[in-house]
Amino acid sequence: MEKDRHEIETFKIDQMFIGDSQEELIKQGEGRRKEHPIAAISTFNPVKRDVFQLIKLTEEKMIPELLGMRHKRMMQNPFSYFRATAGIMEKDLRQFPDGQSHIPVIICGDSHLTNFGFFASPERQLLFGLNDFDEARIGNWEFDLKRLLTSVVLTGRINGYPKEQLDGILAESVHSYRRGIKYANSLPLLERFNLSYSVDDLLGQMTDNEQMKRVLLKVADRAPKNNSDAVVKKFTEKTEDGRLRFKENPPRARRVSQNVYAELMAGLEDYQKSVTDDIRVLLINYEVTDIIRYSVGVGSWGTRCYLALLTGKDGSHLVLQIKEALPLRYNLSALTVEESQAQGKGEGKRIITAQRVLQTYHDPFLGAMEAGGRSFYVRQFRDMKDSIDPLNLDQESFSAYCNMCAFILAIAHYQSPTAPMIYGYVHKQKELDMGLAHWAVKYADQMEADYACFAKYLQGEEDEE
Repeated sequence: MEKDRHEIETFKIDQMFIGDSQEELIKQGEGRRKEHPIAAISTFNPVKRDVFQLIKLTEEKMIPELLGMRHKRMMQNPFSYFRATAGIMEKDLRQFPDGQSHIPVIICGDSHLTNFGFFASPERQLLFGLNDFDEARIGNWEFDLKRLLTSVVLTGRINGYPKEQLDGILAESVHSYRRGIKYANSLPLLERFNLSYSVDDLLGQMTDNEQMKRVLLKVADRAPKNNSDAVVKKFTEKTEDGRLRFKENPPRARRVSQNVYAELMAGLEDYQKSVTDDIRVLLINYEVTDIIRYSVGVGSWGTRCYLALLTGKDGSHLVLQIKEALPLRYNLSALTVEESQAQGKGEGKRIITAQRVLQTYHDPFLGAMEAGGRSFYVRQFRDMKDSIDPLNLDQESFSAYCNMCAFILAIAHYQSPTAPMIYGYVHKQKELDMGLAHWAVKYADQMEADYACFAKYLQGEEDEE
């Protein structure tokens, strides 16, 4: 099959530089709604594509040894498959320009339910928000909302919720997004820029939801224990000469060659140029004492991901994650392996820029680097990071969690200067709630069919072996 030669999307932040006032942008959003009505963006259009080929084209850029385990992770359930195929959904959505709002903002690009989570503020407060930005770009706001809603359907079905109740949760989630847009629009710029939600804020909103309170209290207790000391205790061992090094656990954790080690060491020198001066000064107190390849996630499993153990002059430790910044999955299907590597040199900057915009407070160690001609981004590994598993929630808590994610997504979108156009589009538009809910149900049907086809394809490969 010939590669899809669509135009490669680039991340140009200057697309956000506009001189119009807030009121003018709101009117433009109302105009977009007339040109591209809610009925159009809520209409599901069946798509025909070769999912096997699209997945294959993406996986050509990954580590072959890890693909078998990647497929097993994808096949756990339809939601796992969905998590690993963000590029396919993006391609599907782009096929129908009439079904788009054409209101561009900085979007997450992969805003499903498990890409929201908890992380630390610089003051070590536990905050909640978006926590994955590998697919971040400038795009239509509703692409993010549709991805979130589809994940609500897929997880809700796995949880066994009745269709009528699940439809209600979907509509409520869209309403929560609209409510978030309205609230963000009402705030002064600096107040909106600094807006964040702590675990204590969330607990205050869950006074009548006993399970959600228990879940949040467990997170509040557990997350502060997720730090470099805990990682060192769990992931390292002492060598004969008394040094600490990471344990091997193939295929997840594997030692790297001397050549790759040297490339990553050079990359970490490059990384220090991308962080603020205070962090650069702090890093002078550390030396890198070990690096290991360590695979994570579902969609990211198969990419080049490493852990670096840094030892301080006082003997304390810092663990950094070095994660490959591939081009957008949507772009990968149009690129050869060589083109992907060349295209990807600025991808780390794209990811960290989007994270800094969409997260009110971000990891102070967040930065980008190049190593071996590839782009990477760097962050602390597991520093107060935690999450809520939507597959472990009762229906009431699941509904609350979905509404929470939709509201937070709206706040993140409103950091873009073009966001008042969203307000103009969605304000007082109740029909959007059920419209996008119905769209998500139909697209989830498509994903479940894709999942079943891919499962048969993998089974056929196993039978041939």
